[in-house]
Amino acid sequence: MYLGLLVVVLGYNDYMGKKLVLLGVILILGFSGYFYFSKPNEENFKAPGRDWESAKKVEDYFIERLHMPVAEAEQIRSKPGVDGTVDLRISTDVTLDALIGNLFYYGFVRDEKAFRYALEHTKDTTPSDKAIKVGKDGTIDTNAEFRISENMSAWELADLLLNKPAGHFPFDEYNYFFMP
Repeated sequence: MYLGLLVVVLGYNDYMGKKLVLLGVILILGFSGYFYFSKPNEENFKAPGRDWESAKKVEDYFIERLHMPVAEAEQIRSKPGVDGTVDLRISTDVTLDALIGNLFYYGFVRDEKAFRYALEHTKDTTPSDKAIKVGKDGTIDTNAEFRISENMSAWELADLLLNKPAGHFPFDEYNYFFMP
């Protein structure tokens, strides 16, 4: 009698064990698929270049916000010493979403999701207290300026923002986002 009960219990446990193993395999495959498909397409990390189609270009910002003449705005980045870059100024009022949105809107990144991914997966070697939080450990300095261009990949731009400010400023009364 005990032998029959033992066979039933072992048979039951073997059946439950198979179900648990199957459930474990399904969960592992599900998590693997999520992580595989949650990383943006590699194409979206590439540098957009100045010809990338975007809602506006930084030259439009210069014309609209800085009231720069059209001819000057179109030629400002070809002057010696500028190397085709612009000055990105991040004040204490800027949020991560606003920063990513503006960089996308003006054509500095191809895809907002890909750029956020690059920011969250780039090591921050210069953490700061007065900064925009990025992911778990990343920080982008505020009251800082960065020389950026459309020829930077999402990874290069993320590294620059997290680790390499060109300088800091104490206060900006005009609160401009881009400067020539």
